[in-house]
Amino acid sequence: MDGTSLYDINLINQARRGTESAFTALVNRNRSLVFGTICAVLKNADDTADAAQETFILAFRHLDQLEDSERFSSWLHSIARNVALKWLRKRTLEARGLSRVREYSQIAQTENGMPPNRTSYLKEAIRLLPQPDRTTTTLYYLVGLSQEKIASAVGIPVGTVKSRLHRSRQQLKRRLLDMERGTSDNRGNQQDYGRRVVAGMRGVIHWQKLIENHGLANWRTAQEHNEAKMDHVWTCTGEAIVGEADYMSDEGYPLIIGDSSWKDYELSLLITPISGGNAQVFFRISEDERNWYLLDFLLGWQAVAISKVAPEGLTKLSVVNYPIELGQEYDVQIAAREASLTTYIDGKLVNQLTDFSYQSGPIALNVWQCKTAFRDVRLRHLH
Repeated sequence: MDGTSLYDINLINQARRGTESAFTALVNRNRSLVFGTICAVLKNADDTADAAQETFILAFRHLDQLEDSERFSSWLHSIARNVALKWLRKRTLEARGLSRVREYSQIAQTENGMPPNRTSYLKEAIRLLPQPDRTTTTLYYLVGLSQEKIASAVGIPVGTVKSRLHRSRQQLKRRLLDMERGTSDNRGNQQDYGRRVVAGMRGVIHWQKLIENHGLANWRTAQEHNEAKMDHVWTCTGEAIVGEADYMSDEGYPLIIGDSSWKDYELSLLITPISGGNAQVFFRISEDERNWYLLDFLLGWQAVAISKVAPEGLTKLSVVNYPIELGQEYDVQIAAREASLTTYIDGKLVNQLTDFSYQSGPIALNVWQCKTAFRDVRLRHLH
């Protein structure tokens, strides 16, 4: 026995039968063990409290997996330590991401003094990289993955990742200088190709950036989730948001922006599936958050779908076969004009349909049993 008393074992057996008061008693009796384990790793009171809450939730969900009740204390300690290490990795990733974004932005400042505010040139230069180099560059600098994580996700040696990053930096510097001098091909507008195709019936309508360096200040969670829980799912570094959903959970974790007055609009964003199941975008969400349209990257099916979601279930309105690669960044546009719903990926028409069900509402980013990066999220109103 690892220090688990007979009284605790009795509480465990009651909790397994669904007695919540028994599990509450277990939490109170083991609070010091969990807080002490986590605090030793994180050394931060606020993070420790949130990580402890996550630990007890996981323990409650997986209590049936405890094979030996007499090993409860050791089992709980292991969960607490794993949660703490996950939080520590997330903090490290955030710090690394900030550092890499700064390094990435400095690529534009070559010896010949290219102004650092020419971000449109920088984005275009990235888009002109060969696909493998573009993927590696995006995952390292913008998503914030380590070279080892990229190698594992893409299925290449770490040495190949390093060589691709080195080659990309050299190519970016050359292309940026060419663009500044006006000697490159006139491709500067290609980055907006998809946006021009989707829009323009009423002239110039300006895009509004929905993610700024201040983070997610204007975003909110769904009514069914609390803010503390969502902090475990979403990480923001500048213009990039990374969502990582629990693979053992059957629910999504939407981040919402806008209100019911948002009617006809176009949404543009860059989506990078990193691992797992479904990268999703909600739009025209009803005021009670019970109805919406859903753009769904179905990695398992290798398809992109638009569906209608209601309390009675999900109805697929359009499903199109589409090759989706992990680690690849996709330029996505969604146009919702009255009953017309249209999506483009990398400037090419993918879904096109007519549906009169939902006429207005905000948008949301969502992850379901997956890890996904969302970047350069923009919206423009058409009315």
